[in-house]
Amino acid sequence: MKFLTHLWLPCLLLLVVASSPATAAETRRACVFDPVGADGFVYDLFRDYAVQAREWGYDLETRAYTDESVAANDLKAGKCDMAVLSGVRTRQFVKFAGSLDMAGGLQSYAELRKAVGVMSGPKAAPLMRADSYEVAGIVPLGKVFLFARDRAHLASLDQMAGKRIAVLDYDRPSRLITEEAGASPVPASIASLGPLFNNGSAQLTYAPAIAYAPLELQQGVTPDGGVADFVLAMLSGQIVIHHERFEDDFGAQSRAWVFDQLFDTTLARAEKAEDALDDDLWVAVDAEQKRDYHAMFRRVRAQLWDEEWYSHRMQRLLKKIRCDGDAGLAECGQASEGGAIY
Repeated sequence: MKFLTHLWLPCLLLLVVASSPATAAETRRACVFDPVGADGFVYDLFRDYAVQAREWGYDLETRAYTDESVAANDLKAGKCDMAVLSGVRTRQFVKFAGSLDMAGGLQSYAELRKAVGVMSGPKAAPLMRADSYEVAGIVPLGKVFLFARDRAHLASLDQMAGKRIAVLDYDRPSRLITEEAGASPVPASIASLGPLFNNGSAQLTYAPAIAYAPLELQQGVTPDGGVADFVLAMLSGQIVIHHERFEDDFGAQSRAWVFDQLFDTTLARAEKAEDALDDDLWVAVDAEQKRDYHAMFRRVRAQLWDEEWYSHRMQRLLKKIRCDGDAGLAECGQASEGGAIY
């Protein structure tokens, strides 16, 4: 009997251990902004991230938001442990990361890849955290273009003077650029941007190609409109977390994984949306006009430098990347008084 007791006790313990669940993942709430909601590609992409997060020990309860301001406010209020927002919104949480989407900051996806690669690496880790927030991943949402109801308005900057341009009400750089061009800004939210353009309340607006269908911009550009073949900015999607609610190395681990696993997937979606725009919609921008655009963006970035709207570290980084890609730009090799770089 004693022998049997020695035999079955270890077996019983083994059975209990084998049948016990693995260490339970900690639950965190993720608030995901997607203009289309749970059927949008950003929300769909986040499902892959949520699967990976479980391997890191976190069970993400996801909720889709079609209003970005609500998602950002819920993150501020602590209702979300993490949120997926546009880089333009992220600036209020982590200025360095949120400044990636600056006006005229980058022109190509190769440049964007270089910038996000730097931001996702260990050396940039201190800059990716501010107060209680940290950016834990960045994906490309596409180049931002200018759309017009009348393609003649895209012929030159002079043609924009006096025109009404729908701009996001919280996006100060876009307002400054609009005013620099002599146009009138029409404040809008992401939800109202499309309707204002489509019904003629605004004659121009800006958006990435992935927003063309969701915002129904074809209504505004038909039959006489177009889109300027010039990159105003790069739009990014960024994962912002309350870093104290996660393990200390979560942010760095997450940034590296997102860059390695999701950057190319998301970029392919953005490029596909651009390729889907009809060829006859594109309005070519000649070399002289491009110089005018670059000069205008530089003047605006100089003003924003003085206001410290953008992170100075990011402004320096993006200028270096621009000049590495095209040393012939007028700004390259130049700096403002005091050594500031725009």
